[in-house]
Amino acid sequence: MTAFQTKKLKMETLGEYLKETRESLRFTKEQIYRLTQIPIIFIGALERSDHSALPADVYVKGFLKSLGAVYKIDAEVLLEQYSQEKGLEKSIRGVGEQHRRYAMPRLAITPKTISFFLVSVVILLTGGYLLWQVRSVSRAPFLEVASPVSDVSIESRSILLRGSTEIGARVFVNEQEVLVEENGDFSEVINLVQGTNNILIRAENKFQNFTEVNRIILVTESATSTVGDPVLASKIIVAVTIGPEDVLLNIVVDGEEKINEIVLAGEKLIFNAEEELILSSENAGSTRVIYNGQDLGILGKSGEAINGVRFTP
Repeated sequence: MTAFQTKKLKMETLGEYLKETRESLRFTKEQIYRLTQIPIIFIGALERSDHSALPADVYVKGFLKSLGAVYKIDAEVLLEQYSQEKGLEKSIRGVGEQHRRYAMPRLAITPKTISFFLVSVVILLTGGYLLWQVRSVSRAPFLEVASPVSDVSIESRSILLRGSTEIGARVFVNEQEVLVEENGDFSEVINLVQGTNNILIRAENKFQNFTEVNRIILVTESATSTVGDPVLASKIIVAVTIGPEDVLLNIVVDGEEKINEIVLAGEKLIFNAEEELILSSENAGSTRVIYNGQDLGILGKSGEAINGVRFTP
């Protein structure tokens, strides 16, 4: 990761640098929100250097420290640049206000002026609300498929589908609805057949507008062989291997919680279910799964939390 360079900041604002860094790492604002819990509106304000749209400095400094950790940038450099830019903005604003104080005539506030102002505010708010409603009705929901990121060829009869959509939207995979978390994340283990599998993912909002993403998964002939454990009598057999880091793991088997605790690196757990198994992990990068003999591999990035991964027969 290239360090934050003073020379580069002389040619661009802090906001431009943050946006450039995020895009170079191929992160969306939604992904940064999930990693840092910084509201998307404030991520945008930071990248526009719109200080008026940001909360108090104590929160902004916390935002910059979180971004520094994700972008692998020295947070102190970000904080110093932010302080310098905000100080310069205050100086320019002070000069402008002083100029206006001498140049502009004083506005007389009368009952008529107040009434006109209030009516104008009501009209603007009403118009803005109606515009928002119209745009909501016509806008298709956001949909991102994080895994698989593209069409793939695999040697497994199962694949983990993960992604995210806007809050409140429903998600369907080949016309079968899947569980969506409160924050819009979804994950589902998809059973495949030998040969070509067309996976159609559709996100649909309450206005029946939808966004679709298609993935083509080619299952090769060697997928008939199993990996790891022998097949037992249960319809669902999930082997979970933890490492290289400890993991807070939650497993629910056929509606009954089997484990909700920190599992040490190096441990291997096997669970059997008849109808459904749901897995949640606070560190997907240290959680490897073998499902019905098929190695699904590591479930995500190091430190990434995944919730409600469903395994069905």
